[in-house]
Amino acid sequence: MPICQHCGYKWVWIEAFLKMFTFKKKLRCPSCDSSQYVSKKSRKLLGLFIFISLLFVPLVSFGVPKGYVLAFEIIVYALVIILMPFIYKLSNKDEPMW
Repeated sequence: MPICQHCGYKWVWIEAFLKMFTFKKKLRCPSCDSSQYVSKKSRKLLGLFIFISLLFVPLVSFGVPKGYVLAFEIIVYALVIILMPFIYKLSNKDEPMW
């Protein structure tokens, strides 16, 4: 779970989950209201999670029934969304991706 680098507050899952959908670069700590940023390493890992969940789409071309692929995709997307807040690590400054 994310931990504020300013005050050390450990965010609860629902706070981190709701912050995922703000699409803002800067996150506010619920405890001290300081600006926090998702670390570069976490952003790369989050992008990898999304990419991995898309790898199962080509299973249709191998003869796997579409219903199975669709059910598997829904389960994988749900797991990715549920696990994303656990991957978040915060930083006091905005780190460039490269």
